[in-house]
Amino acid sequence: MIKVSNLNIDIGQNNLISHLNISFNKGEFWAILGKNGIGKTTLLHTLSGLINYEIGNILVDNKELKSLNPLSRAQKIALLSQHMETGLDCTVQQTIAYGRYPWSKFKLPNNQEQSIVNKAINQLKLNGLKHKSIQKLSGGELRKVEMATVLAQNTDILLLDEPLNHLDLSFRIELMNLLRKLSHKKTIIMVTHDIQYVQAYCSNVLFIQNNGQVVHGRVKDLMNTATINKMLEINLPNNNFI
Repeated sequence: MIKVSNLNIDIGQNNLISHLNISFNKGEFWAILGKNGIGKTTLLHTLSGLINYEIGNILVDNKELKSLNPLSRAQKIALLSQHMETGLDCTVQQTIAYGRYPWSKFKLPNNQEQSIVNKAINQLKLNGLKHKSIQKLSGGELRKVEMATVLAQNTDILLLDEPLNHLDLSFRIELMNLLRKLSHKKTIIMVTHDIQYVQAYCSNVLFIQNNGQVVHGRVKDLMNTATINKMLEINLPNNNFI
């Protein structure tokens, strides 16, 4: 669970978020929506602890986010960024195993560690690629590896920045089904531009507006044409956003 109280997020002279009060609970699948450059990724990175905040509080399982060291944060929160570094010549299996690093001090038996990694490989259907170098993967294959690495981290909170990037339509649907199933026992917060998937799979939505204000609530209450057009400043035909 993440509880946010009176949070302000400023980048330079720009106020991106003003006085945000919200709770992201276990069992919820959140989408963050807004125009390009409005602060969606910045909010996600702030919730992960990558970006500092001066005003407000973020509690993760009742502990102030700022008080957690990087290893403790990584045991609670897994972050999928938009891009992953591919400089190392590692296999798919080796890369996904790096997701277990936050738990290395617990020294689980090798068979248990491998079981967690194999589960992530199976969930993203990467068995046929697990011995292939990540430097030889397509964009869609690499995105699946990134997602599997996050799942292998085995945290209760998943922060996902555009997880559907580079994936074909059929696998987008498979991934969203998987995330919806995982959200029954986890807290998932996803930045996305794909509003049709928000309507179909997410439970909650948060819109970021130009003035630093946010609107948030249940998908069933907010994902309608009038609200979407107002929040995203677009002009969808009535009841035609799915």
